[in-house]
Order: sequence, then C-alpha cells, then structure tokens
Amino acid sequence: METTSDPASGTDQAGFQVDDLTIDLGRQRVTRAGTEIALPPLSFELLLALARAAPNVVTFDELTERVWPGLVISPETISQRVKLVRTALGDDPHAPRYIGGVRGRGYRMVATVRPLTERRRVIESVTPEWLRKATEGTPAPPPPPPAPPVPADGGPPATPGLMGWVGAAAIVLLLLALPWGATHLWRRTPPAASDASVVVQPPHTIAVLPLVDVTPGDGNSYLGEGLAQELSARLARIHGLRVASRTSAFAFRGRETDVRTIGQTLGVRHVLEGSVMRTGNQLRVTAQLVDAASGFNVWSQTYNRTWEDLVAIQDDVARSIVGTLQVVLAGELDPHPPTTRVDAFDLYLSGIAQLSAPGHTGLEQAGDSFRRALALDPKFALAYAGLCERYTIGYESTRDAALIPQAESACDAALKLDPSLREVSAALAHLYVVSGRSAAAVALYQEAIRADPENADGYMGLGEALEGEHQAAEAERAYRRAVDAEPTYPGAQTALGSFLLRHGRAAAAVPLYRRATELTPASPTPYNNLGAALEMTADFTGAAAAFERSLALAPTRSAYSNLGTVYYFLGRYPDAVRMFGRATELASEDHRVWGNLADARWQMGADHGAAQDDYRHAIALARRSLEVNPRDGIGWMQLAYYSARAGDAKAVPGYESRALELDAEDELVHYYAALIALERGNADAALTSLRRAVELGYPPQLVRAAPDFAALRADARFRLLVEGREHSPPA
Repeated sequence: METTSDPASGTDQAGFQVDDLTIDLGRQRVTRAGTEIALPPLSFELLLALARAAPNVVTFDELTERVWPGLVISPETISQRVKLVRTALGDDPHAPRYIGGVRGRGYRMVATVRPLTERRRVIESVTPEWLRKATEGTPAPPPPPPAPPVPADGGPPATPGLMGWVGAAAIVLLLLALPWGATHLWRRTPPAASDASVVVQPPHTIAVLPLVDVTPGDGNSYLGEGLAQELSARLARIHGLRVASRTSAFAFRGRETDVRTIGQTLGVRHVLEGSVMRTGNQLRVTAQLVDAASGFNVWSQTYNRTWEDLVAIQDDVARSIVGTLQVVLAGELDPHPPTTRVDAFDLYLSGIAQLSAPGHTGLEQAGDSFRRALALDPKFALAYAGLCERYTIGYESTRDAALIPQAESACDAALKLDPSLREVSAALAHLYVVSGRSAAAVALYQEAIRADPENADGYMGLGEALEGEHQAAEAERAYRRAVDAEPTYPGAQTALGSFLLRHGRAAAAVPLYRRATELTPASPTPYNNLGAALEMTADFTGAAAAFERSLALAPTRSAYSNLGTVYYFLGRYPDAVRMFGRATELASEDHRVWGNLADARWQMGADHGAAQDDYRHAIALARRSLEVNPRDGIGWMQLAYYSARAGDAKAVPGYESRALELDAEDELVHYYAALIALERGNADAALTSLRRAVELGYPPQLVRAAPDFAALRADARFRLLVEGREHSPPA
C-alpha cells in the first residue's frame, strides 16, 4: 500500500532532497547544486507527488487525482508530462536516475528521497532581472550625445537628421495577434478558506482556452488552437453570452495558472479547456467546462470520432456548452457549417494559428494554408477572410504596396460569399484602417460594437480608425473602453499605450507596456513597445535591454530598427547601420527603415554617396506607400525629408504643403519640417517647427539627445526649448 506524508501535518513542510535535487516547497522550486532547474508549476506538482510517495508506485489514477484534480486525464497526457520533467532534469528513461516507469501502472521515484528539516525563507522577486533594471531601477545615465563634427574649414557643424520619433511608426505597434509557447492543461485547485475576497463573475460569461495537443510526438498544436479560436468565435455570436477575447484567453497558454485566477483575470465565470489527440484517422477531443468560482467541473465530454467529423465535433461542443449554461437565447447557433470539406477546414485552422506566429514566415505559411483550403472549397468565405488578413498584416509589417490589391480581392470574395460573418467584417475594417479609408472603418467598428458592447477588439479598431480621422479625444476614449472591457487583454493594454506614446505621453505608456509583458512573457512585441516607451523618456539603457529581449524572442523589423535608433542616439553609428541593415532584410519594402539606414550612414563621414542612394530608394518606396494611403501626412513629410537629403530640392515644398494640409497637428510632421529647415540652413524656421513638435508632444529630452540638431545647440532658444522653459515664438 502506498504511504504518503500528510501535507497538513508539516512532515514535508520544507520539501525533499531527491538524490542531488532539492525540492523547496517554500520557494516552489527545484535546484541542483544551488542552480535552479526551471519547471512549470504542473511539472513541479508531478515531481512532488512522486517524491511524497517514494519509493512506492503512483498509479495513473492517483497522479490524476493529485496533479490534475477534477480533470479527465489520459495516461498519454501523464506520460507526456513525465517526459517534460525528465528532459528538464536530464533524466534518461532507459537508465533513470530519478523517475522510473512501471508499464501499464504508473511511475515511481527511484532516487533516494529524504525530507528537508528546515523551511527556507522566501526572498525572491518574480520580476525578471532585465525588466527590473530596465523599468524600476536607476540605470546609469546614457553617455552624453557625441560632440557635433566640426568641418575642417572651421565652419558650422554638420546638421544631418535621423528619422525622428525612434523610427517613426516603427515603434508604435498595435498588437493584432500574439505568438505563444507550449500548451498544457491548467491545474485544478479547490478554493481555500482565505479566498473570501474572490468576486463571482456573471454566470453567462466564458473564456475558451487553447486545447492541448497530447498527440504522441506533437505536431497538431495548430488544431487545438484553431478549434479554440473557431469555437470562441461561434459562441460569441450567441445573444446573452459574453466570451472573453481569444487573445486574452490564449495569454494563459504556457502558464500553469489556477482556473480561479484565470476566471478572475478574464472576468468570466466559466472556463472551457481540454485536449486534442490525433492518431491516424482517429481524433479524440476532450472538453471540460469549469466553474472558475469554485474550481470544479460543471460539464465534461470526450468525443472519439474519425477525422472527417472535425466540424461536427466543434458544433457538438458548442451546443453542449450552451445547454449547460442555460443561456436564454434569442437565436441559435448557425446550423450551417463554414465548409463541408473537413480537409479545407483543417487547413483553415492551421492558417489562423499561423497568423499568430512571429515574423514573416508565419504569414507566408498562413497564406499558403488559406489558398490550399480555397482550392478544396472555393466557396469557403472564412478562408478568404483569413487570406485578406494575411495580406493586410503583411502590408503593415513590410509596407509592400503590392499586398493591398491582394487583400482587397480576398475581402471582396469573402463579402460576396457571406457578408454576415464577423470575421469578414473584421478583416475588411482592418484593411480599411491600414489603407487610409478610416471613415469606412469607423462605420464597420461601430456596427460591431453595437452588436457586442463588450467587444474589446472592436473598441481597439475603432480607436485606430478614429485616429485616422484625426479625432484624438474620441480615439483615446475608445482605447480606454477596450481596457475596461478586457482589463487583462494585452492587446488592449498595448493599443492604449501606443496611443499615449504617439501623443507624447511616454511615461504613461510605460506601465501599460510593462503589464503587457507580464501577460505575454513569450511575445516579442510587448518588449519592443516597452523599449520604445523607455526610449521616449531618454532611458536608452533600459530601452536597449527591452529591444534585446524582444529580439531574443523573435527577430523583427521593428525591434532591429528601434535598437538601431538607440545606437544612433548613443553615437554608435556602425552598430546603428548594422541594425538598420537587418531591418531592411526583413522589410525590404518599408521606406522608414531605409530612411533610418540612410540617416546612420550620413552620420558616419563626409562621403554621403551611399546614404543618398538609400534615400533615393526610400523615396521610391514612400511613393508606392502613398499610392496606397494618400492621406498619410507623416509619409508625405518623410518623402519631403528624403528628397531634401537626396538633393531634389524642387520637390520638397509640394510634399511639405501636402503633409501640413493633412496632419498639421501631428508632432512628427513638424519634427521633419525642422530637419528640412536645417537642410536649407534656416535655423529660425527649424526652431519654429521644432517648438511646435514639442508643443504637440515630441519629447524634448530626445531633441536634446539627438545629434540631428547639433547646429542649434549654441542657440539660447534651443537650450530653453529642450529644458522645457521655452514656449513662445522667438523674438
């Protein structure tokens, strides 16, 4: 008979020594020779269960009860978790040092186990060291800007200019989709007596978590993600049922969080989770509906079907949940499946999962999946909507104007097939925003919000569209409504932070971006945005740490460009050229990164030939971008700046006039106007434009740090401006 210690008795209160491993219950960690071995909470609980029972065998049923209480768990799931623990510990299953298997029964600890006699104090910060230093510490001040170069003739210093505002729009990314790490099941824990402060959420609220792939050898994670996303979208169509946004729910993938915490965080009463396993032509989907207030199962069901029943399984799960929640429906679920071809639906699910992957490769794969789905079912409207999103996101990332007609064609096909689908309207609205048709986008987002007043994504899209209409106050209200609707939605936090950053309120954006990094620690985008906000406050050391963290997670055009800009401010021009060069490799059609590259090369020496070649390339790309969105005032002023540097002075006034006509209240428009004035040698005009940029929100600390304004540093008016003491026109 198995013997275990009673946790309440205190006999294993401190933990266990397992051979050379120390299981510390106080710190909830495992160490070897003082070095921590990273184990997720679920893996920690499994190792602890085996240590408590040592040397006895713990059966599959007993492990389910102790590690996954309340869940229906297969032996395959337990075996996969044991495999993860062994990998982390460096344990060989064929010659185990720690965990041995008993075929058909379970597992046992083969190492010598003895209890620890001394409980350790917990003095450990959960904040990553790099983030603590970057956001909460007192980093060493950055070195002063390099002294302006003095020409050999003793004349005034050169006055080259960088693409201002840290690479312009490159830093202000709206989280459209977030990549995640490995999936898992969430640990079920009954409520403790001290949880009296838990707020019980309304009964008709639910979050759909990504279903875990427990297929031996993996390879089907896209299926669990795609099913969860599609199920969430279908449930969201039900009147009276509020469904947490997919991005908010998927934030808990890779984080073994108690289901009650998930419910409190997402503001939902119920959580749907489960697993998928495919073996040949056989498919098993297990779903559990959990009451997040109590932590106990309300309903569970396992579907054992053939692969061809994939669409029917989704429909059965949705209908069972609706019946369980006893929602009073004004209507019913759409009885018509999105496609009758299960192989097309499988490709569609793969495509929407790939849209969330970082980098350009995921977009290419998503597009291929959607096109293959359409080859199987040319009337599959959702696949056309997915293809529209692929091209729209691609244009946002690369500024390749050729992608816009392709997005328009895909959206048009989706509209002709089924204009009632929410996914189709969302894809079209996004396309309208990025192509400058913001008034049409406003109408679509307002319609979506009327249908679902708690739609955080709708408010975010509305905010972006209102910005396109130059309605800043209304846009801010929309972004704040998104945060109110989904307080733990990282996309909403990021959207509001990006708005504040664009409007010169970087300090207010920092905590929003920091919160997004906490919600999505595996995503590179929040770290990139945090770095941008820190850079706006002239914390170049913290900004560089954040950008480097972003690049460690995934190389992106934005993070390379932003890190290059940090190096530029620090006078490290060769490093800046290297970073901007990598950005151009990832986004060869984006005129902004080519402009950045040209600026850095301009600073490196008297021979400006290579820089001017890059400016001419940026000019060609900017013109293509303005054909897509002719209402982009910043784009027109950037084109004027590139032209001034490339020696095309005649074209500059027309571009400037167009920019000021479109965006006279944008700080970047006036920032570039100041750089252009310096190219003409007009210091007074430069100061006037620069003053207006600062009044509209451009950070004076960045003006002070930039080498672009070396020619103005001796001017008393400039010193007053960057010190925040000058707000009136010069005499």
